[in-house]
Amino acid sequence: MVLIVVLFTLFNSIGELLLPTLMSQIVDVGVQAGDITYIIEMGIWMLLVALVTVIFRASASYFSSKAAMAFSRDLRLDMFKKVNQLTFDETEHFGISSLITRTTNDVGQIEQFVLMALRPLLRAPLMFVGGLAMAIMTYARLSIMILLILPLLVMILVYVLKQVIPSFPKLQAALDRINLLLRQRLTGLKVVRAFARDDLEEAVFQEANEDYYRLGLWINQSLATVGPLMSLLLNWGIVAVVYFGARSISRGSMEIGALMAYIQYVTQTLTGLVTMTRMTTLIPRTTASIERVEAVMAYPSRQTGGQTRLNQPIEEIVARNLTFAYPNAERPVIQDLSFAVSQGEILGIIGGTGSGKSTLVKLLMQFYEPTSGQLLINGIPIEEIQTEDLREEMSYVPQQNFFFTDSLRENFYYSQEDASDERMIHSLETAQARPFLPDEAPLDTHLNRGGRNFSGGQRQRLAIARALTRDASVYIFDDSFSALDYRTDYELRQALKEHLSDKMTIIIAQRVATIRHADQILVLQEGVGVGLGNHETLMRESDVYRDIAISQGEEANVDG
Repeated sequence: MVLIVVLFTLFNSIGELLLPTLMSQIVDVGVQAGDITYIIEMGIWMLLVALVTVIFRASASYFSSKAAMAFSRDLRLDMFKKVNQLTFDETEHFGISSLITRTTNDVGQIEQFVLMALRPLLRAPLMFVGGLAMAIMTYARLSIMILLILPLLVMILVYVLKQVIPSFPKLQAALDRINLLLRQRLTGLKVVRAFARDDLEEAVFQEANEDYYRLGLWINQSLATVGPLMSLLLNWGIVAVVYFGARSISRGSMEIGALMAYIQYVTQTLTGLVTMTRMTTLIPRTTASIERVEAVMAYPSRQTGGQTRLNQPIEEIVARNLTFAYPNAERPVIQDLSFAVSQGEILGIIGGTGSGKSTLVKLLMQFYEPTSGQLLINGIPIEEIQTEDLREEMSYVPQQNFFFTDSLRENFYYSQEDASDERMIHSLETAQARPFLPDEAPLDTHLNRGGRNFSGGQRQRLAIARALTRDASVYIFDDSFSALDYRTDYELRQALKEHLSDKMTIIIAQRVATIRHADQILVLQEGVGVGLGNHETLMRESDVYRDIAISQGEEANVDG
C-alpha cells in the first residue's frame, strides 16, 4: 500500500506540474494568435490531465489512510502483546498509567505522523523539486528568488525546533501524571471520600493539569509562529516574482503565459517547502512518542516458563530449599523452603503479613521464577514447563477479586469456555453463593466494574465459584475466605472437601479455623518455613503456630 501511495502521489505531482505549462501554451500560442481550435484542443488536454490528477490524488489519500490505520492497528496490537507479557515488577517499572498513555496517545501520535508522511510530507518534496525544476526551465533568472528565501526558511525552522524539541518528552510525562492522578482518584474513590480529601485531590490534579497546560501552550505558541512567517516569506517571494517578471515582459524577454506558469511553479515550489517545514515541526513530538513506544517494545522482559510440555494432571508439587527474592530487593521473600503436596491432599499455608504466602502462590502460577532451589511439578523444574500447560492445570482465586463488567455467565466462561450452565450453578452452590442471587436466571446477573454491586464476602464466594467452574487438577485459594463469617467459612470448607476430594488443594488463610483440617499446614515467618504438619502436630511442636491459634481463640486445642 505504501508503494501504491508513492506511485499515485508521483503521478499526481506530475499532473499538477503539467497544468501550468499547458495553460501557458494556451495563452502564449492560442490566445495571442487567436487560434480557437488550438485553445479548445489544449483545454481538453488540461481537463483530462486535471481529471486524472484528481483520481490519482484521491486514490493516494485512500491508500495512505488505509496504510496508516493498518500500521497503527498492528503497532497497538504489538504493544498490547508486549505489555501482556510483562511481569508484575516490569509493569510497575513503566507504570500502568504510562503504559496506557503509550498504547493510546503515543501510538495515535505516530499514526497521525505516518498519515501525514504518506500524503503532504511525501507530496511536498515532489512538488518542491518538480516546481523548482520547471521554474528554472521556464525562466532561470527569476529562480534566484527561491534561493534567497530558502536560507531564511531553514533558519526559522532550525531556531524554533531547537527551542521546542526538549519539551516534548516533558509534555508526554506531564500527560502520564494526569492519567496517573485520574486513575488513582477513581480507584481510590472510597478512601478519598472517607477521609474527606476531595479538595486536596482536586488541588493536586489542578496543579498537574496547569503544568501540562502551560507546557503545551508554550510549545504550540512556538510552533504557531512558523506558519505565519512561512506564509509571509511565500507571499514576498511571489510579489518579487511578479515584479521582476513584469519587467521582463516589458523588455520582451518573457511571454505573459510563461510568467503565469512561472508564478504557479514558484508557488508550488515554495508551498512544497512550507509544507515540509510545517510537517517537520511534527517530528519532535512524534520522535518523543516513538522513543516511548520503543522503550516498551525493546524492554528485555523476562519470559517465564520453558518448552517442556505438561501432558498430564499435576500429581505432586515439591519444593526443595526454595528461595526467591524480588528484583533489587535487600533480602529474599522466601528462603530455603521445603515441602511436598500430592494429589487429593489439602495444603494449608499460614503466617503473618509479609511472610511470603502470596509470593509462594505467584511462584506456583509461574508469575515469577525461583531465585535458587527447586520447585518441582511432577518431578520437573517449574521453570522448564510451558506456561500455558502449567496454568491450564491450575484454578486460582487471588486475594483481590476482579470481575469483568458483564454477566455472571460471561465471567465464568473466562475460567472455562465450554462450561455448561449446570456446572456453573453447581459451582455457585458449592461456593455458598446461590442464596444471594436471583432465583430466576442467576447466571444472567450483571456485575458492575470489579463486582462492586456485591459485598466483599459475596465477591469472594463468586470468585471461588468461578474457580470451581474450571476443570483443573490444582485449586489455589489465596486468602479467599477472609471476608466470610465463621458459619459460611465452615459450610464452604465442608462443600469444598467433598467437591475437591480427588484434587490438590492449596489454601492460604489468616485464620487457623480455615485450615485446621488440612492434611498439612505450612507455617511461614519472614519467608522461612518454621512449621510443617497437621493441626495437632503443630499445636504441640510449633510455637509460632500455637501463638497464632491462641490469639484466635484456639487455646482449647493446646495439649496440656
